[in-house]
Amino acid sequence: MKRKVVCLLVACMCLLCSFGSAQQAETEKEDVQIDLDLTMFSENVVYAQVYQMMVDPKAYVGKVIRVSGLLDVFEDTQTSMVYTSCIIPDATACCANGIEFVWAGDHPYPDAYPETGSELTVTGRFETYMEGEYMYIHLYDADVAWADSVWR
Repeated sequence: MKRKVVCLLVACMCLLCSFGSAQQAETEKEDVQIDLDLTMFSENVVYAQVYQMMVDPKAYVGKVIRVSGLLDVFEDTQTSMVYTSCIIPDATACCANGIEFVWAGDHPYPDAYPETGSELTVTGRFETYMEGEYMYIHLYDADVAWADSVWR
């Protein structure tokens, strides 16, 4: 267990060191530079990186981030708001972390979405927002690519 923690910390440190350098690529949708492409890393590194985004969101605001995972949807019955997230399980599948996203364009839920648990890749601009007294994070104006090409 101790070895896994050390390996995870080393991997996270390497990822953080490369945050602003070689992690830039273009999306298929536009000529948008990706600041942090988490699709290139193991589940544990991605899990740790998303956790870091929650702990220190100011370091990521405005960055374009790409991540792959599983669709999850939360419908708030009191406000009628629908929140969509890309869930990233760790390598042992005992824990999961996720990041909310706002799909660019008009994509009404549930008509434009596949089943929850479907694989997807999300590319969007990292932002924070307030609801009441709480701050949340999300990938805004996101491009969403579903593993099943029928759902695009």
